Formats: sequence, C-alpha cells, structure tokens
Amino acid sequence: MQAGIRGFNPHEGVHWTVTNATELAREGMFEPEIDFVDLHLDFPVVFGTYVPGHTPFMRAAERAGTGNAEFHRARLGIINEQYKKYPQVAELISKYAKGYYGPFSDYAWKRFKVKVKTQRMEDINAALYGVVSEYVLPFTLPDDSRDVVAKFTTLLVDLMKNKREAMAAFMQELYDTGFLENLQKDCLKLYKPVFEAELPLRPALFLDFDQTYATKKTAMRVSSQDFTEYREVYKDMAEVLNRQLVLVAAIGNLIERGDHNAFAMRTSKSGKPLSPASLNEFADVALGNKLQDLDSSWYTLNPLALDSELRNAIAHNKVDYDDVTQVITYYPKMEGMGREKKREMVLLDYMYRLLMLFREMHRLHHLVKCLNYALLIDPGASMVRREDRNGGP
Repeated sequence: MQAGIRGFNPHEGVHWTVTNATELAREGMFEPEIDFVDLHLDFPVVFGTYVPGHTPFMRAAERAGTGNAEFHRARLGIINEQYKKYPQVAELISKYAKGYYGPFSDYAWKRFKVKVKTQRMEDINAALYGVVSEYVLPFTLPDDSRDVVAKFTTLLVDLMKNKREAMAAFMQELYDTGFLENLQKDCLKLYKPVFEAELPLRPALFLDFDQTYATKKTAMRVSSQDFTEYREVYKDMAEVLNRQLVLVAAIGNLIERGDHNAFAMRTSKSGKPLSPASLNEFADVALGNKLQDLDSSWYTLNPLALDSELRNAIAHNKVDYDDVTQVITYYPKMEGMGREKKREMVLLDYMYRLLMLFREMHRLHHLVKCLNYALLIDPGASMVRREDRNGGP
C-alpha cells in the first residue's frame, strides 16, 4: 500500500494566500515570544511557554493533585457518556411537570429502561428522581447528596414522632397552599438549563479543587455560549432558593420553638418588632434579608450560593459583559441615576457561582422531595386533612 503512493505530494497544485494576518517564520515548534495556548475541554486551559509533555492533565495534576485530577477526569467522562441523553431527561421532567403520567411511564421505560411500578405518585416520583439523580451526578458531590438525604429523612421522622401536632400543622399548610407542589415543579425546571450548560460548566467543575484558577485568563471561547445565555438562569435559581429557605426556616422554627410560624423575636432600637409574624410573611422577605431570621443551626448554606447582590444586579439589568475579555461588571448598590460602585468577575468565576447555586438548590430539592413523600404516604398522609381543591370534602 505504501509503495503505491511513494512520492505522492498531497499539496501539489494547492495554493493559498494570507489575508488580514501576518505569516510568522519560526525556528522551533513554537516561538517563545508568542503566547502558547493549550486548549482542552476537560482540564484547565494552559497559557505561556510550550513545554513538551506538560499536557493539560499534567498541569491539572500539578495544581490540584493527581487524585483530584483523576476524579475530575472521571466525572467529565460521565458527562461525555451521558450528554446526548440530557434532552431526553428534560423531556421526561416535562411530562411529569405537566401531569402526563401515562406518557411519562412509557417514556421512562422506552428511553431509560426504568419501569414505573404503579401509577401511584410515590412510584412515579421514584422513577423520576431515579433518572434525574443518575444524570445530574457529575454536577453534584455524591457524598454530600447522600449525607443530606439521610439527614433530612432522620430529622423529619423525628419531628413527626416527637412534635406530631406541630408538624401536622406545618404539613397541612404546605398542602392547603400548594406551596410544596409548586416549588417542586420550579425546582425541576432548573435541570434543563444546567444540562444545556454542560460545556461551559466543564472548566468550572475544576474549581472544586483550585479556586485560584477562576482569576486566571481562560479560553472559555472553546464554547460558543457566554454570560448572556446564563444571566436569567442564575436569577431563576436564586428565586427558587429564596422559596426553599421558607422550608429551612419552618423546620428551624419547629426545632427551636415547636411552631413553624414562630420566629425568634427581633426588635428595632425603639422596640418595634422586626421578625416575621408568620411563615407566610417570611416568604415575602427579600432573599438578602432572609438569613437574619434563620436562627437554627440545623442547616448551613454555602455562602457562594447566596450572592443576593449579584442576583439583584442581574434582576435589575445592572450588568455589563465584555465578550472579548470575558469580564462581567455589575453594580450591586442602589445608586439612583448613577453607576459608580462596581464589582467585576470573570466568566469562569460566574459559572462556578452558578454551579454552587445549582448544587444548593439541588440539595434543598431533596428536602422538597422528602416532605412531598411524607404527604403521599404514612405517617405524613394521616397527618393531613385532605379536601378537594375546589373546596369540597
């Protein structure tokens, strides 16, 4: 075979010209005065002088340790195996959210080989969350998810046993207002945009091991997506977290004072009450002010997930983005007609904050799931008086 093409020049007769650029002569593989960029989808982009053998993986291992680099490669390997099915996961969630439980069951079996045992909601939920948990795995911290589920389950069972009447009153309000049902659907809506962001989230995942990398110049342009596609996602996630904190507050109040509506007393210097009078009133408190009424230590929020100033700047369209430098400039303060007190972050840092916010939402979605399960089966179901949504018994 090789003898048959000996002397063949594949470029013979091919001519090219250089337009709007200068062709540089070089002596070695790369000229040292020209910045070398080693691009990689799964590991940090490397800038600087080219060093043979210093691949992105080797550089990552130097920065984060071999074990962490291997873990990072493994979870991105999962994304590589799963990403083509992300649209199907989103479609399964959509069928559930719309209440199309028959088509949901058929689709779960057809696309994921997951059999829904019965058409009872607890079995439908089990099928849904089994699929979601599998495909969201590389974006979360598995050990953290297992620990938080065990914690929520143990705590809720304890409250149902030892503070039954108070817990029943809380569950009844969740049922009567439809708060839990609506919150669950809003949580589920946020998985699709995360799946769609898998490409720009890949380098952000590495910040789990080296957060200083966020301040370095990076070639996020390996993805055609940029900040403008994720500003609304951040705002929506923050809004869902805002409402999830209502559940955190209620359980804290049950633990501390035996009543989900009973907040610790806060007063102004003049003695005016400042604390919410009820859980319903707390639900209307702005996200940035909610923490001051969470006096129980039963649940700790990730501070990177709760950036109310960034959320407010995005919500009020007080954000500028330079798509060349990939620098986000936002103005978090109320400044009347002016914009002077600015803050800046690079796109990679923003994507990591989006990831942290998603993880916090996902953790508290487990709480939503546990409470919903308690409404569906004993002992939760027996605690709630069920009436027709139209007012009949």
